[in-house]
Amino acid sequence: MDCKQNTWMEWRRFFENRKNRALPALQSDIDYSNIPASVAKSIAIFQLGESGGGTVIAQARETRLDGVDQDYADAVELFVEEEHRHANILALSVRLLGGTLIRKNWTAKLFVATRRMMGLRFKVLVLLAAEVVGICYYHSLASRLPECHIRNWLLELVTDERAHLHFHGQFLRQQIRCRRHERLFVAAWRSVMFAAAIAVFLDHWRAIRDLGLDTRSVIRHLTALRKLAENLVIGVDVRARPERADPAIPLENELGYS
Repeated sequence: MDCKQNTWMEWRRFFENRKNRALPALQSDIDYSNIPASVAKSIAIFQLGESGGGTVIAQARETRLDGVDQDYADAVELFVEEEHRHANILALSVRLLGGTLIRKNWTAKLFVATRRMMGLRFKVLVLLAAEVVGICYYHSLASRLPECHIRNWLLELVTDERAHLHFHGQFLRQQIRCRRHERLFVAAWRSVMFAAAIAVFLDHWRAIRDLGLDTRSVIRHLTALRKLAENLVIGVDVRARPERADPAIPLENELGYS
């Protein structure tokens, strides 16, 4: 069996094994009134972003890119289903915090429009950036919340997004055939991440301020994740396989960040 095909089969099985995880129960036995209202609004923005993904499924099934097969397309569909589970968990979080879900937001529109402009490879690059932002922000929020259901849910999402990071990194790694492709990836990747970082701080600065998060620490975390994702695609020593997303590996060990 071709090595690439074997990789996508592993990823399909990886997502299949997680497919039937139940949503957490909506438990309101904890007082969340001390958590700033800006946090609910911030989470609602991420909830909207986790709700899409239909076009990438269709494109994964229709593309003729080298290395893309039925297992990859099935894995993409399972990945999108997992993202929708995240949207449901974030919706529960917003509800517990007394917030309101939103139907539109300028950054969500921007990410959707950007993905639709280009082919599958650029769509996956934008998704990779979204995973970087998600890992950084969910981890940062959780670090400032008291022990509660929402904190635990956010940390669960961090673990899932780490797997998604490796999944998308593997796809982009297989698409690089030469130094020119590598240079094009790095230029596009850093540009997209720069835009994503600006969007995060424009959209979520109130929550960052109200939770007392250190902006410089968030930037260092985001930068470390950006470098990790870049190495997944162009590095020589990083293997983007399901086992690399083992939740037993501390996040800080993978990032080289503390």
